[in-house]
Amino acid sequence: MKYIQILILIFIFSCSNNKTNSNDQEFDSQKIDTLRYGYNGFNNGLQLDLLSDGRFINENYLFSCFGGGERKRVFGTYKMDSLKLTLNPERIEFIEYPEDMELKPKTTKINYGIDSLKIKTEFQVVKWENNEYLFSEYFDFGWSLEKENDYIRFADYINSGLEPETSGMYLVRKTKDSITSEFDLKQIPEKWQSYFLKEPVSAKIKYIKKVIDPNDEENISWLIELDKGKNDRMNNRLTLETKDGEFFIEVDSVLTNRSFGMTYMYDFTPKKFPIGTELRTKWK
Repeated sequence: MKYIQILILIFIFSCSNNKTNSNDQEFDSQKIDTLRYGYNGFNNGLQLDLLSDGRFINENYLFSCFGGGERKRVFGTYKMDSLKLTLNPERIEFIEYPEDMELKPKTTKINYGIDSLKIKTEFQVVKWENNEYLFSEYFDFGWSLEKENDYIRFADYINSGLEPETSGMYLVRKTKDSITSEFDLKQIPEKWQSYFLKEPVSAKIKYIKKVIDPNDEENISWLIELDKGKNDRMNNRLTLETKDGEFFIEVDSVLTNRSFGMTYMYDFTPKKFPIGTELRTKWK
């Protein structure tokens, strides 16, 4: 169910967004002459600007393809060294965009302190050659619908081989330089290191079951059993794929020596991906 929940969320929030550039003078008039970190997702994103005079602007936005959305800007001061960043929020500007595009957005300006509008304020500075990441231990919800933090999300992208080319929902400042070295795991606090795989996990399809929705016979999914489990470092945050990248599966339940996941690929067939097909978290 994890995969279909993710698809639902992506559908809700994934259409072209023409509101990501604002004409708000208070924000745009600021000269951003220092550091910019951020991520961009499906009509959602976060941008953190650290100005050279000691001020910061943290902007978080979320929009729906059905119209409407919100943008939150937090202003304040910061302190940063080579290991740590601390934000001291002072005030908030919250903008609500109505579903009716012809109506004007509603802007609320308040002092910082309301729980529902609070932001992460303590970050570790992590470097990978010329890339610089800001990681917080604070738990929140991502596309997985499970509570997670920046370290866990970063581990997912490392494990799947997406980093350093592609990043997840955490703050990063990247350069165009290519990265050739392995990530130095010693930078990560010990309590989060267990989320990172030392070596890719490999598994083979052990069993396939066709699942038909009783209320809609055209709605077909496939239950996939893999031959690896907890004893083989498998966990329910992993995504495995075939060597050609044509088929992948997200693990959603794990037993001692086996694990399971669902696929909703319309063209999946046991003939195309038979029992014995090998999948890995990352192909070297």
